[in-house]
Amino acid sequence: MALAQVTLKYRMLNGYFLSNDAPVNKGKPTLFVFEQAETFEKVFKPATTMSKRPDVPNFNKEMVVGIALPATNKPPKLSISRVFVQDSVMTIRYIRMADTTLNKTPLSFTTQPMLLVALPIQSVLSTRLVENGKVVLTLKKQDD
Repeated sequence: MALAQVTLKYRMLNGYFLSNDAPVNKGKPTLFVFEQAETFEKVFKPATTMSKRPDVPNFNKEMVVGIALPATNKPPKLSISRVFVQDSVMTIRYIRMADTTLNKTPLSFTTQPMLLVALPIQSVLSTRLVENGKVVLTLKKQDD
């Protein structure tokens, strides 16, 4: 019996940066799944330099998925194309495009490209990350 794909509504969270001591994979994308504010706040910090306040997730109704790519001085343009659940596996599809303007003049500093997404709480066994149509990471749910 195959379960249907359920597309999830999500919202992008802006106004955060990745903590310096966040556990990231070297040279590969890192996937974070947060169900509690405490663990989220250890990894992602509000960006204080921005004029508007960061988008705050409501952990009573939402969970947060963070995607961090390796630090670079040529950050790509990132966008989420689809988030869905099928057979207890949440799949997050995103598109990564090179920013051609930065290829000619790279930034003078490195930046950590990332996406932060709030979505309705899901009970899933694993989360799959798909970049440009290719599975780059699967994260199994850890029991607390």
